[in-house]
Amino acid sequence: MDLKQFLKDNPLIKQAELARLMYGVDHATTKLANKLSGANKQRITPEDERLAIAALKILGANIEKLKALE
Repeated sequence: MDLKQFLKDNPLIKQAELARLMYGVDHATTKLANKLSGANKQRITPEDERLAIAALKILGANIEKLKALE
C-alpha cells in the first residue's frame, strides 16, 4: 500500500499533522498535498515514504503508551 492509499484508508490520521512531522517546515502541508495530488509533477518519493513511516512509528509508540495505561 502506498502513502496516498494509506491516508485515504485512514482518515483519522490528519494529513496536515503528518506533513508537519515529516517535513517540519512552514509549508509542509502544501508540500505533502502537492506530492499526493501530483501537482507540478511532484510525486511521493521513497524518502517521503521513509519520513512518513518514521512519523507513524512515533504515533504507534504513543498509542502503545496510552494502551498501557488501561
